[in-house]
Amino acid sequence: MKTNDIRILQSALLALSLGLSLHLAAQTKDPAATPSDTVSGQMGLESAELLRRLDADRNGFISQREWNDFFTSRDQDGDGRLAPEEIESSLRQARGEESLGPDYGRTAAFERLDVNGNDSIDASEWPGRKKDFLYLDANLNNLVSREEFLSRNGRYWNQVFENLDFNDDKIISRSEWLDSKASFDRLDRDRNGVIVRSEFYRPR
Repeated sequence: MKTNDIRILQSALLALSLGLSLHLAAQTKDPAATPSDTVSGQMGLESAELLRRLDADRNGFISQREWNDFFTSRDQDGDGRLAPEEIESSLRQARGEESLGPDYGRTAAFERLDVNGNDSIDASEWPGRKKDFLYLDANLNNLVSREEFLSRNGRYWNQVFENLDFNDDKIISRSEWLDSKASFDRLDRDRNGVIVRSEFYRPR
């Protein structure tokens, strides 16, 4: 992609961010809120984050492959077009899952694993090894509670590659990852949808 093409893409993303921010500002019920109030605090940061996400190999340029990967991943209904809702979803990601709190990703993972909704993970719901389940089950009641999953033990367990490689195929897929998408993306340096050992232990 040529430098001029990158500038066009940057302008397009800035325009998208501006347009969506203006749309959101128009929906607010606060008469004192102006479009510039909404845009000034968000547009620059969100656009910069979108551009950072596009530049997957961090070489300062956006290649055609990177743009295609970005487009495909955001085209949720697969119709070959990015609808406003799909772009707005990207802007929400740009604002960062971490803004919801440091345990947001792990809490979401806990709720995903708690299939029967009883606010605990039982052995049948646990995707990993039995010894890891027992390690997290601090009170030995054959359940991993939310508190146990988010505890110091849970955090330590989550920092070992082998513990998260549930099927022992030497990679951690998105379905195996028990934290936020943002933290997965940070480790997945080559953006191939999996984390290998070298990426896991040498995050950028």
